[in-house]
Amino acid sequence: MLKEKIQLEYGFTNFQMGQIRYTLECIFSETSKLILMGIYFALIHKFSFYAFAIFVLVLLRTCTGGLHFKHYTSCLLFTFAFLFISINVLPAIPFTKLYMLFVLFFCLIANYYFAPIVSCYRPTPTGIRIKKSKLQACTIITIYVLFLYVCPFNLYSTVGFWIIVLQSIQLVAAKLFKYKKEELQ
Repeated sequence: MLKEKIQLEYGFTNFQMGQIRYTLECIFSETSKLILMGIYFALIHKFSFYAFAIFVLVLLRTCTGGLHFKHYTSCLLFTFAFLFISINVLPAIPFTKLYMLFVLFFCLIANYYFAPIVSCYRPTPTGIRIKKSKLQACTIITIYVLFLYVCPFNLYSTVGFWIIVLQSIQLVAAKLFKYKKEELQ
């Protein structure tokens, strides 16, 4: 079998083989979700907004974490709903640039205080990693604020705004769930 051949040839331990398997499963899982959602947004002629939303979300999500689901389907459905609302529903709410900047300031604070929330399958971050995650999240949001301030108002800036807002809300929710879980133990 391929697994045994690789393990023997490279001298990997069973633990290392488990890590490789987990990494490959994550890559295939995330890639398939991105493709499925991408097909949907392409079919409704909003792929460019989807791509921009994913860009902003990945930048934030990799340093802040948030809600994590144990099953592929629940993760796919939540992520799809998150993106669908950010691209198709919330941009219809009229906001001024000034109001968006004001809301992003609170998102910046929320990300600073609550990030990072890592999956239970990942190691608990150290103090240095936590500081780097907070700094990265705050830097990303600050750059987005500058982008929003400088660039002409358009639907892309609105979609990015809602991605940051919803990511910040779900980050707070993840922290609350984590506190409740810890209290119950």
